[in-house]
Amino acid sequence: MRQFGLVFSYSFKERLRSKAFKIMTVIMIVLLAALIILPKFLNAATESTDGDIVILDQTGTVRNTDGFKEQVSGSYDWRIIEQKDLAAEQARLENEDVVLGIVTLTEQNNQPVLTVTVNKQDDSADYLGQLNYYVQNLYRMSQLEKLELNQSDKERVTASLKVQVEELKAGSKSITTTYMPIYLITFLLYFLIYLYGGNVATSVSVEKGSRVKEILITKVKPTQLLFGKVLGVGLAGLLQFAIIIAAACLMLMGSGGGADIELLGFQIDFTFLDAKTIVVLSIFFILGYFFYAALFAAAGSLVSRSEEINQATLPVSLLLMGALVLAVLSMMNVDGTLATVTSYIPFFTPFVMFARVGMSDPSLTEISVSIGILLITTLAACWLSAKVYQIGVLLYGQKPSPKLIYKAMRSL
Repeated sequence: MRQFGLVFSYSFKERLRSKAFKIMTVIMIVLLAALIILPKFLNAATESTDGDIVILDQTGTVRNTDGFKEQVSGSYDWRIIEQKDLAAEQARLENEDVVLGIVTLTEQNNQPVLTVTVNKQDDSADYLGQLNYYVQNLYRMSQLEKLELNQSDKERVTASLKVQVEELKAGSKSITTTYMPIYLITFLLYFLIYLYGGNVATSVSVEKGSRVKEILITKVKPTQLLFGKVLGVGLAGLLQFAIIIAAACLMLMGSGGGADIELLGFQIDFTFLDAKTIVVLSIFFILGYFFYAALFAAAGSLVSRSEEINQATLPVSLLLMGALVLAVLSMMNVDGTLATVTSYIPFFTPFVMFARVGMSDPSLTEISVSIGILLITTLAACWLSAKVYQIGVLLYGQKPSPKLIYKAMRSL
């Protein structure tokens, strides 16, 4: 046990002292700052207007421009002009001098006609639909006033359709509210497992290249070396993750943000994450990390030089990437056959089953069976990786073929 503690302590401290640990921590905090704080500055910057849009009303419908800024577009200053000012405003529009559009409202055969004059059609694309809807409502209200209807009749004529949605399964999770948060968390899970598992493989290959393992393998059991390395690097990774999450929480509190953030125009709300989802996420992260870290460690022990590490770990990386892709595909139908079947395959379980738990309501039996299968497979992977690790760290100058590894394992 003492040897295991020494290996664990060495791996943990070595990871903390590394430049990669410090640089990655800083980069992640900076990226989170850009994600959380930058949109607020951009929103503040967009409060300034792009230019003027002038309105020439020949029907007596438009009385003020307050509603245009609120209901149509706040990116422009809306002004009402008279017929005598039209020529001057058209010249300013052609010269692109503040004026970006001219809106003319007329009547033809007792029908309202809305004409929008711009230099290019694309210039009106961001407000034309809302402008048409808003002016149409203004014209309708103006005509109703001319009919001298009483207030109750006006309300009946102008009443909007009220839409109500009744859920037969009230309280069930909706893909609309859960897709983006679960997608981001699943990608983060993939990133962390890949990053920390790759660190294990790199650390093993570097130490093997320095011939340190030749001495250690005679003093410490291979399982102690493997698990000490995996636990040491994993704990350093969890510490790094905790630092990043703490920084994100502080930035959210400092920026006045709540439980939801805005990303590329989408509101991402994490308030639906209940205790069960968080517990399941933690279990799948721990088991998924040990499962893939053991495979990465075995792959790292098979190379003689650290330059060959990418080639050796490619099969494991492809499996990990395939798990992420399957999880994303399963999110479109978390109760479908693809999601159900792949959630019991150990290579994919940490990602697919978490997506099912986050976006649907699988039974406790389904969750327990998937965790049990993953746990047994993780123990088997660790045992097998320890055997490969014991052989691989002593292979120098030989290309490790499956036949060579099989013979060496039989001799143990």
